[in-house]
Parts: sequence; C-alpha cells; structure tokens
Amino acid sequence: MPSEIRQKDIASANFTMTLASLLNGSARQSTLVSNSSDYPAALIGLKITSGATAPTAGSLYSVYLLRDIGTVVDDGAGASDTAITIENAPLLGTIVVTATINKAFYGVFDTWSLGPLGPTFGIAVKNSSGQALNATEANHVKEYIFYVPEIQ
Repeated sequence: MPSEIRQKDIASANFTMTLASLLNGSARQSTLVSNSSDYPAALIGLKITSGATAPTAGSLYSVYLLRDIGTVVDDGAGASDTAITIENAPLLGTIVVTATINKAFYGVFDTWSLGPLGPTFGIAVKNSSGQALNATEANHVKEYIFYVPEIQ
C-alpha cells in the first residue's frame, strides 16, 4: 500500500531566451517548449544580472507564465524568443533588486498554483528596474524542471 507522495523530478532544461541588455520597461518571451508528456507543473529558475548602471533599489524583474493551448496563447506570444507586451499573462512572481551594478539576482518559481502547463509553455521576463540588464548573455540563466507528484 502506498504510504507517501513524493515529487518525481524530470531532467532540467534551459529556455531559449535573450535577456542581455534588456531595456527598462521592456519584456522578452522565451521560445515556447513542448510539454508532450503532459507534465502538470514545473519549477522555473532564473538568474538575472543587473547591468553596468545600478538599478533602482526595490524595483522588480517580473516573471510571467505563457501557455499555448492551440489557437489561444497568453498575450499572443509567438513560438520563439522575442519581445512581448505583457497584458494578461499570469504572474509567476517577482525578483526584487537592490541598487547594485552587475549583481546576480535569483528566483525560483512554481507553476503549480496557476494550473496545468498545457501542451506548450514558456515564460516572459519584464525589466522594471530602471536600467538595462547586463549585456553578457552568459550572466543570465533561464531553466526549468518538470515535476510530477508520485505515490510511493
């Protein structure tokens, strides 16, 4: 007889998404990824590095979930890494920044509370920090890991 529910982690992967030099007030979406195995949820991990000019202390990097269910996709997101205007995509969470140049800020976000991922999903990041992000793409990390509750 099963005695507990554990999280079965699936191998992590990276989103294709260019955050280098993302301007203040701008948002960028990732390339949408397939969820052909119909996993219900994922953890989204981000490292976003501030640029050469200090951001405004207490300002935000906002992270949104984008889901494509076939003919409808959040905020009309396209299939690939590009600029996006965020209007109605559900907010996954925010990263609060300090007034520190070239500093890495981290956030891990759980999609579970927003419901199923659907067949295709991605993320968007909006920079509201007052300054452009770090210009070196390698200084930003955008990853995800599917997970499934499993009775053991």
